[in-house]
Amino acid sequence: MAGEAGDRMSASVLLRASRQSRGISQADLAARALTSQPDVSSIESGRRVPTVDTLERLLQQTGHRLVAVPGIGPDAVDTADRIASALRGSGRDAALRAFLDYSDQLARTTGADRVILTFVEPPPTGSAAWDAALAAVAEHWLSKGKLPKARWINDPSRFLPNPQSPQLGEYDLEPDPTNVPLAFLRRNVLLERETLASV
Repeated sequence: MAGEAGDRMSASVLLRASRQSRGISQADLAARALTSQPDVSSIESGRRVPTVDTLERLLQQTGHRLVAVPGIGPDAVDTADRIASALRGSGRDAALRAFLDYSDQLARTTGADRVILTFVEPPPTGSAAWDAALAAVAEHWLSKGKLPKARWINDPSRFLPNPQSPQLGEYDLEPDPTNVPLAFLRRNVLLERETLASV
């Protein structure tokens, strides 16, 4: 049962992120894939687990395809989903924990594995600051390895108009901008270098 719930979540997040990254509506995707909008909606909401063939057919219509890679940890899509869930429920500490797990995984991996963790554009978290922070952490670790960056990382929507910190609470001190990595600073995301280390 737990495995089935995980499969449902993975397919729903993957399809939604792929569709949204191309700016395609559910109705447009359904028309392209010769299915119905309610079918697409039921997969994206997790009410229906698609077959591999069905998921592959839908993804192809978004310009994506299924690829099997070693399970190397949370990617940008998983992390955005965890942050969004935390913001709807348990709060900023759980959102920060999801972000740190992702940063830790990026730090542990190298080369192609690191690129894979940043390849698919994550869905919106419900917080512009966390959306920008995800792009910043991906750029930060990819730059350290002189690795290629996916287009979504430099999308204008991933830059904040004013400096802010996604995890600051009412009683927290403002981060010191001189201690903020460049990938974060240029997006106006105030997270200090030490924050990127696991706590």
